[in-house]
Amino acid sequence: MTTTLRIGIIGAGMAGQAHAFGYRNAMMARDLADVDVQLHTIADPNLELAQSVAKRYGFANAVADIDAFLANPEIDAVSVALPNHLHAQILPKVIASGKHLFAEKPIGRTREEAAWLADLAQASTAVTGVGFSFRRLPGLAALAQAVENGAVGQIHTVRAWYNADYAADPSGALSWRYSQEQSGGGALLDIGAHAIDAAQFVVGPVSRVLNSTLRTVITERPKPAAGAIGHGGTTTSERGPVTNDDVALVTVEFDGGAVGQISLSRIASGIPNSLGVEVFGSEGHALFDSISAGEFHLFQNGTAAAAVNGPRRIFTGPEHPYFNDVAAMPGAGVGTGYAEAFVAEIQEFLRCVRDNRTMDTNFNTALAMMGVVGAALEAAETNTTADINHPQPA
Repeated sequence: MTTTLRIGIIGAGMAGQAHAFGYRNAMMARDLADVDVQLHTIADPNLELAQSVAKRYGFANAVADIDAFLANPEIDAVSVALPNHLHAQILPKVIASGKHLFAEKPIGRTREEAAWLADLAQASTAVTGVGFSFRRLPGLAALAQAVENGAVGQIHTVRAWYNADYAADPSGALSWRYSQEQSGGGALLDIGAHAIDAAQFVVGPVSRVLNSTLRTVITERPKPAAGAIGHGGTTTSERGPVTNDDVALVTVEFDGGAVGQISLSRIASGIPNSLGVEVFGSEGHALFDSISAGEFHLFQNGTAAAAVNGPRRIFTGPEHPYFNDVAAMPGAGVGTGYAEAFVAEIQEFLRCVRDNRTMDTNFNTALAMMGVVGAALEAAETNTTADINHPQPA
């Protein structure tokens, strides 16, 4: 029996376009042959942008009225990819509509906002997923499997990072990303959400923030011109203050006893986009860096004579998670990366809707991430340690 799913996306900016890319290519997975994915509507108050994205990605319609979009019974599942401060306005409406929901991270700007939204999601009978796309990279997923299977023994030290340079140019527009009120966090949340989730995905829950240092290096920027979108949006001659962090250094402790350093920068000149996780354990160590997403590294004590033993560079292939579903030509070494991760996360969302089961990256996953962000903000403000105290849905 074929399951027909008519898809709508709210938000036609960069993240919304990435979701559209994912839906357009989702049928690469053979096990989704019984799902008829129909690309129905792109919704965005900027109708011209919505129309452009709909045409480029093959969606049949574009609308500006989000309330009318949600009232349309023809749409079965909705992706939401909006600026952080709009999620608290739109996500409750989508949940109330009863449509299946896939939200871009984060689901809120604070721990409390995220807990409220997780509570709403928990009461829904629809699938409510959240996009932590890096988990779907075959190399990171394979590393997590190896760690879970004991390949490096008991983990004692963790290093996670996300370095990007999208904000390194001081002439870049003062978008919502640079407002603490609108974003909930600078590098700490915008890219830190992915690094924190990746660390917890591989190692387990963070229990405490031991130390947190946040720095704003570029303290003001030119205000954006009307209608400007994205990191390279056009600007005006007027300037305004940056009110969140460009750099965050967070030292954490995990439930299992390991300690870790999470380093985040959106002004890392020359490193456009690198998320990494490195873990050291009693039997070896493992490393993944998204800048070389088609591989990961593994060292294991005693697997060869000391003179020739060392870290092994493992190229991802059909034996690794998600690879066969997203690789254009599924042979080892052809490489998969940032784009394929969006395809894989959408494929998993569609499977969950078809099978009526909970998605592994859901609102509670996002809440766990926000618990770390909230504790990091608290530790930086008070210059003390901060327990996570994950807010729980009611």
